[in-house]
Amino acid sequence: MAVIYIKEQGSLVQKNGGRIVVSKNAQPLLEFPISNIDGIALMGNVQVTAQALHFLLQQGIDISHYTYGGQYLGQTAAESSKNIFLRFSQYELYNNEKKRLDFARTIVSNKIGNQLNIIENHRWEDYPQWRDDAEQIRRLKDKVSDAETANELLGIEGMSSNIYFRSFGHMFHCDFEFRGRNRRPPKDPINVIISLGYTFLTKEICSALEAKSFEPYLGFLHGIRYGRKSLALDIIEEFRQPVVDRMALKMFNKRMLSNYDFETEDDRVILNTDGFRKFCSEYEKWMNGRSDSKDQQGFRGIIRKQTGKLKQCIQKGMDYIPFSLEAQNVCSEL
Repeated sequence: MAVIYIKEQGSLVQKNGGRIVVSKNAQPLLEFPISNIDGIALMGNVQVTAQALHFLLQQGIDISHYTYGGQYLGQTAAESSKNIFLRFSQYELYNNEKKRLDFARTIVSNKIGNQLNIIENHRWEDYPQWRDDAEQIRRLKDKVSDAETANELLGIEGMSSNIYFRSFGHMFHCDFEFRGRNRRPPKDPINVIISLGYTFLTKEICSALEAKSFEPYLGFLHGIRYGRKSLALDIIEEFRQPVVDRMALKMFNKRMLSNYDFETEDDRVILNTDGFRKFCSEYEKWMNGRSDSKDQQGFRGIIRKQTGKLKQCIQKGMDYIPFSLEAQNVCSEL
């Protein structure tokens, strides 16, 4: 199943029998049966009638809310699972400093491994320094096992990401340049796609965690901060490179996006309506397994499986194994 993304400003989501209708100024724009969707994402000024909202919640379909520029605001969700015993196990793991740090080391080591996989499997043409970058990242990965605090691990991860994005920028062969990560707001088209992809991916992971009754605010690497869903930030680390970074490479290098898909607003760059449609279409292909990236299973299903594995590991005191490009033999060259 898929997520429906609605960005037409001023549109209205209504219920008509067993179907959802999207209209604007009383003119229908889109109509679909409820059985075909996994969720609805509303971007900016989009209204939902009470009847449609109740119908969606009764069917267990979440409504995610974003600003027009793609910032995630929250979601309207049906009542979630009530497995309080999982949360007790989660609190117990968090309060065990050794086990919590072991979990955090696993997350960081796996993320760095995925970064290395992206670099080492790329078909390089004009950046011979990638070997030096890979070696520096490999040395940082070796330091993970000696880290004694979560802050130290985050420092290692940050240094590795800086080096990784230096190489990553040389993988693009398109009309745009990537000179490293910038955000809040992103200031170039490639960063727009990466940031939007990370936002959508974080929401996917939040939904999967909450469906299993996890406490999303209690993370093991990212710890606790008021209002931050730290566990989702822990789990997204294993999917940033496999999903979003690889998808960005494909979309730009295959000229799926052009200058005409972006607009400048004040000091930020945003996707226009047509560009957003292209992004959502490609994102859904990756999540549902219909892209040509050989990930036929689809990452939406993989994320749900991983949260299921995490649940089992926490309740049974087992070691968690994150999603790895190398272990899954996923081709990273795009």
